[in-house]
Amino acid sequence: MYKEKVVNVLNLIEGEEAIVTSPENVFAPFVVHYAETFIIPENIKEYTIAPYGKSIGQKNYNIKSLCASLISIRK
Repeated sequence: MYKEKVVNVLNLIEGEEAIVTSPENVFAPFVVHYAETFIIPENIKEYTIAPYGKSIGQKNYNIKSLCASLISIRK
């Protein structure tokens, strides 16, 4: 999955577990569970989400939100 140049906020909405990995090994793989929300930082260019554990062989669905980077300007 390629991402925009913003923070990605995702939630696993179907399936018991999924594993999030980096094809370029930029971060350690991690497992998310049903209804968990997780964040992919802006500097991560590519990542994969796949069924894991009891969810292997089943469909998993995620909701993805894109959050623009916030810059505070002080006067």
